[in-house]
Amino acid sequence: MSHIKLLKTNELKATPQRLCILDTLRECGHATLEDIQKIISAKFPTLSLSTIYRNLNEMIQKDMVSEVKFANKKDYFEIAKEKHVHLVCQKCKKIEDFEIKTDEISRQIEEQTGDKVLANTISFDVICKDCLSPK
Repeated sequence: MSHIKLLKTNELKATPQRLCILDTLRECGHATLEDIQKIISAKFPTLSLSTIYRNLNEMIQKDMVSEVKFANKKDYFEIAKEKHVHLVCQKCKKIEDFEIKTDEISRQIEEQTGDKVLANTISFDVICKDCLSPK
């Protein structure tokens, strides 16, 4: 689905700034607020960090964008997709999506604790294959 259609389906105006944010997330996969601002500033030099954050929050509320929280790291954003885990390379810091069913893990937690799992962010610290390869 195009970003224009995605925004309109979610009752948001397809502004150039929102389209640029979504394009940036599509290209980067995962990006911090600062990463997004750095990339967008070439097209929109006066766009403030708070405006980018406000737009991201609007898209998060519409389940178009996900905020990914890692322990002891800045928050990252990504275009919302099926449930998955993140592989975070401890050498190059690359973040890679790995599709795995997390429903069973959530179900087990709920059964064993009686708690209700609202969301999950599962990540694995790895050394990616590129960093493992001899240069």
